[in-house]
Amino acid sequence: MPGGMPVTSAPSGHPPAGAQPNGTANNQAPATGSQRLAAMNEETWIRMGTLADQMQDHDRAMSCFESALRHNPYSVAALTKIGVLCKSKNQFQRAVEYFQRILNIDSNNGEIWGLLGHCYLLMDDLQKAYNAYQQALYILPNANDAKLWYGIGILYDRYGSYEHADEAFSVSLRIDPKYEKAGEIYFRLGIIYKQLQKYSLSLECFRYILPNPPPPLGELDIWFQIGNVYEQQKEYNHAKEAFERVLAMNPSHPKRLQQLGWLYHQQQCSFHNQDHAVQCMTRDGTADPNDPQSWYLLGRCYMAKQNYNKAYEAYQQAVYRDSRNPTYWCSIGVLYYQINQYRDALDAYTRAIHLNPYISEVWYDLGTLYESCNNQISDALDAYQRAAELDPNNPHIKQRLQLLRSTQANGAPIGWVVRRSWEGGCVC
Repeated sequence: MPGGMPVTSAPSGHPPAGAQPNGTANNQAPATGSQRLAAMNEETWIRMGTLADQMQDHDRAMSCFESALRHNPYSVAALTKIGVLCKSKNQFQRAVEYFQRILNIDSNNGEIWGLLGHCYLLMDDLQKAYNAYQQALYILPNANDAKLWYGIGILYDRYGSYEHADEAFSVSLRIDPKYEKAGEIYFRLGIIYKQLQKYSLSLECFRYILPNPPPPLGELDIWFQIGNVYEQQKEYNHAKEAFERVLAMNPSHPKRLQQLGWLYHQQQCSFHNQDHAVQCMTRDGTADPNDPQSWYLLGRCYMAKQNYNKAYEAYQQAVYRDSRNPTYWCSIGVLYYQINQYRDALDAYTRAIHLNPYISEVWYDLGTLYESCNNQISDALDAYQRAAELDPNNPHIKQRLQLLRSTQANGAPIGWVVRRSWEGGCVC
């Protein structure tokens, strides 16, 4: 997990001195008849509540556990049962309150720290989730709890710490290969390995769960992920087969049509065909009219066909639905550049940079624009230099930057710039 996060202390508001988890003092048997009767009533209510819970009568179970607390407000068993019930009903804040009460009684209860971490994670309070999990790992001697490591893996995943998430999920599976969340873990690992560009491992995970996908996912969803991995590997024929398999299961699913259309758009594909790309993205009106990405990809296809009017209409629809996406504005800038509306192109690039100044492609496109507008070589060099800093291994940026510097130093005229044509992760 991210370093530097402090370990939390036990919650404040402790029970009376000498109180123990069973409500007695110093682990001694109740000294009076009334205390013995209270303990018996507590145990009876807990048993009745447990039986009701097993019968899926959660309201009655809750009532029984609360009755047990009336006989012993410090009953860890009753507090735990209620907390777990609240958590199962998505009443996370209420569950946290009960778990905190337990920790007031016994701050070294590692299992409860783990449950508290799960609740905070589901409440999207990652800092508190981290602190709770850290306490659980510190207290538990072996931490051989598949559920605990599953939660830690999700937390790492949410932080974007994929290597640590991989490790945590793997520990969970080693502890209990038949853990009820094993299918979900394999799916999450498949996504993580895809992010880490470990494509073979990603495909192994997805194929492993293909016969029995974790709910609510289905076979269609897994094939879609497999196709996406093949696409990132540039194994376009395998990707096409996977997406076509998905379409055979659901012929009108807009996202799947969109993905197949985007494959046809790729110039590296042996089956490259812009007409088919547009047909997939607009087929039978299945494109989601409220999805800005669908409009954006359609605009990219029209740009490849040099149908600038259609491209402009599609980009406008994308921006209308998501005006803060810098990639959309960069693409609009490229469109304006292509039709020689340089002032409009500059406005679009400027807006893209304002939204995200760390996209190298935008800076490169801005450099080409400066070269085209009144031969603003100094400004172009600054833009190319910024692009090179953001993407130091890109040979196209290096080549243009070196050419511009050498020709400027020699006083030679600079040739007309060729706008970038390489394919990248965020190509505008």
